[in-house]
Amino acid sequence: MISIIRNTCSGMNRKNQLLFLLDAFLINGAYILTTGTFLSGYAIYLGTSDFLTSLLNNSANYTTTLSILSFIIFERMTRRKKTLLILNVSSRLLICLIALLPLIFHAKPVMFAFLAFMVITSDIIWGIYRIGWIVWMMDSVSKENRTQYIYLRTFLIRVATSVTSIAAGFILDVYNKEYLGFLIIFSMSLILSLLDVVVLWKVDDHGYKAPGSKKNDYKLFLQPIKHKEYRGYLLFIFSFYLFLNMSSSFTSVYQIRYLELDYKFISTLSVISQIVMIISGLFWSRVERKKGFKFVMVATAFFYAGELLTLTFLQSDTILLLYLSNIMLGIGMGGFITSIFTYRYAIMPEDRKTVFEGWFYFASGLSMLIAPFAGEFFRNHLPEFTNSIFQYSKVQLLYLISFGLICLLLFWTIGKNSGFLSRLFSREDETKRHGRSKQSLN
Repeated sequence: MISIIRNTCSGMNRKNQLLFLLDAFLINGAYILTTGTFLSGYAIYLGTSDFLTSLLNNSANYTTTLSILSFIIFERMTRRKKTLLILNVSSRLLICLIALLPLIFHAKPVMFAFLAFMVITSDIIWGIYRIGWIVWMMDSVSKENRTQYIYLRTFLIRVATSVTSIAAGFILDVYNKEYLGFLIIFSMSLILSLLDVVVLWKVDDHGYKAPGSKKNDYKLFLQPIKHKEYRGYLLFIFSFYLFLNMSSSFTSVYQIRYLELDYKFISTLSVISQIVMIISGLFWSRVERKKGFKFVMVATAFFYAGELLTLTFLQSDTILLLYLSNIMLGIGMGGFITSIFTYRYAIMPEDRKTVFEGWFYFASGLSMLIAPFAGEFFRNHLPEFTNSIFQYSKVQLLYLISFGLICLLLFWTIGKNSGFLSRLFSREDETKRHGRSKQSLN
């Protein structure tokens, strides 16, 4: 591992590259403790409804729609480090301090209002911070080492999230899913977050050449959707995450409230998917070099669909299916997350990253904002019945609908005859074509 890090981190920005790897380990270890299953579990402990729990669980995704305006902040700043650190600290404090709400408020409606406000505000700030943070990190990595660096960073992230998930699950089960357990894991998250700020403080800020005039802000803002390939990419991302999160945004609620699974078991399943992701990531990185980013994007998306199909048959008597679904998820994540990242940076211009990143998070965030409402709409109109296959028919049928929609999207993507979507499974010389795209935007 040391030799891999040594070979990957090189050049004049080697120090920054190493610090950003440590940053990835710390902040993702902290972040996993205040999102997903643990945030949903805390909300359920406080007594929130299924719908509010789903909205809070998905907040980190849909609030990124506001990130599209981050270019107004960052494109005018030559030095971004202090602003980024202030945003980081503000966001992490807000989300960690929700652990104190039961000590302050006894009226549940008031407590739920503050819970929603603090979670959503934290996620809005984090969404803006993330744009500047990713661009800051990517500016430290050379084009030649970019893909290898992202796969290495992803590996460290999975190690961090696996370790913290297991520890947090064990703590919650030891304290019988009561308040003290949640207080401990939110405190752990806060400590890791503060250590991350110390690391980022040591990262050099080499500055950014801001545009000289504000007259072209409107044209700059619209550049990503005028770019044909990037527009097709955004359409694919929006549709995929909409169909996926229609059902998956309810997964934590389904597992905790309906199936009554313990946190240690859920954390173990999460670790399985992380391990599979790490292993499959090595395979997908080789496939990416041979077939290209876009092939990996679509191929791995089919494994996400496979996870949803597996969850369609999940009920109290078929809990073992969760092992299969998490293996499918791990295989999908092993290539999808990295490929959509590396492909995005391959087609965006070097001096407009903030705007293009903002549009990516707007598209993905908007789809995830709509997804819980679409999922709730389907759930309310689906039949409720019980038989040997469907114990909770409304939720299980929702997984089946998501599976069908994603498959339709992927087959349509493969069969499309023009533009970005028709070339997803072709191995054109991407380096040359991306070079032409960037030149046309400069």
